[in-house]
Amino acid sequence: MRRLLAALFLLAFLVPAAPAFSDAGEDLARAGFVEPSTLDPSLVLDMRYAGTNNFSGQAVYPSARCFLRADVAKRLLAAQAELRKQGLGLKLFDCYRPFHVQERFWAIVPDERYVARPEKKDGVIVQGSKHNRGAAVDVGLVDSKGRELPMPSGFDDFTEKAHRDYRGASAEALSNRAVLERAMSAQGFEPLPTEWWHFDGPGWQGYEMLDLPLP
Repeated sequence: MRRLLAALFLLAFLVPAAPAFSDAGEDLARAGFVEPSTLDPSLVLDMRYAGTNNFSGQAVYPSARCFLRADVAKRLLAAQAELRKQGLGLKLFDCYRPFHVQERFWAIVPDERYVARPEKKDGVIVQGSKHNRGAAVDVGLVDSKGRELPMPSGFDDFTEKAHRDYRGASAEALSNRAVLERAMSAQGFEPLPTEWWHFDGPGWQGYEMLDLPLP
């Protein structure tokens, strides 16, 4: 027994203590975020910034998970439900984005048509993206088997092909763009004119811009 107690005492010093700070996911939950894919697993995740298949060529997220403000997520799930009736669905490219990632993106593409300018004043975030509020989502369209459908451009294509008024794409791509926009707009989302994939949730002004890390 003495040897066992001595071993346990020694083990207490060898095993690292649990971190004093809370899990990043818990911090997001306390800030009013939810994870839509846990509420509807039929959503297809292709979180580009968790890998290198994005305009930065770098993995800037520690995990391929989507977090949104609860009301924005509710509207996204409603759009997904309506699309599923048509044998279609949503693919998620980007959701909540920490502010420090916005700063990295601006350093690469300082063009406000495609990347919102990040700005701090006296250490306080005063300007940034609606993604930093958890109130914007980047989405594509998939068929009933989860296969991505053609659009006028690829995701994060910073050319006129990504603009909503671009007419030079195939009839199929233009039709898919229109279907996606109708589904999202029907739930109150506001489409960004220069990016067919970007939609802002209504009431985004009421959400604070944050730099909480992703789990």
